[in-house]
Amino acid sequence: MDSLTLISLIVFLILIIGVILCIFRYFEKSKPSVESMVLIAILVAIASLGRLPTAALLSIQASSFIIIMAGIVFGKEIGFITGVLTAVVTDLFLGIGYWTVFQMIGWGLMGLTAGMFSFKLENVYIRAGFGFIWGFFYGWITDLSMLPFLSTIDLNAFLGIFAASVPFDLSHGVTNVILLVLLYGLFKRIFNRAKDKFISNQTEPLNKGVNT
Repeated sequence: MDSLTLISLIVFLILIIGVILCIFRYFEKSKPSVESMVLIAILVAIASLGRLPTAALLSIQASSFIIIMAGIVFGKEIGFITGVLTAVVTDLFLGIGYWTVFQMIGWGLMGLTAGMFSFKLENVYIRAGFGFIWGFFYGWITDLSMLPFLSTIDLNAFLGIFAASVPFDLSHGVTNVILLVLLYGLFKRIFNRAKDKFISNQTEPLNKGVNT
């Protein structure tokens, strides 16, 4: 095992432990019910199904759309958890490795920011721009997983990696825009009904900052 592989493994383990601790801290703070955990499992399953059937295509998948919707409707914490766990679950089928950490960070931050700016995202133009930009942000974050394979790490190396991923990032962004414009209303109604069923009637709500 070379030094880069060892460093990547150590970083992977640290991030995994950090994410797990954050999730446990969140659950401990919110005292979720069984119904709430089932809701998160359902969201992750739906998001995972949005990626697996089209994994061979040019970043055409619905996972990001579901993660963004989870953040908008259920709040930034659930959006973050849905994004992180979706990366883990899908990579269990597609191949898991140190690159999974970067996917976890990318999708986790995507769900987190969707929850943070949920009210702004009611505007269709802002929502479309958000989805398009995150197609590139996610790609740039996951591109960092290529660093161990570079002989030299400098600005040109970064630009080369980012340039090579432009077609994938563009496809990802455009897919986000289409889904967020055409299916936003439908999925918001579906998710709001799920929120009413799984969260609203709890004495200790899973997410006190859940968006309405």
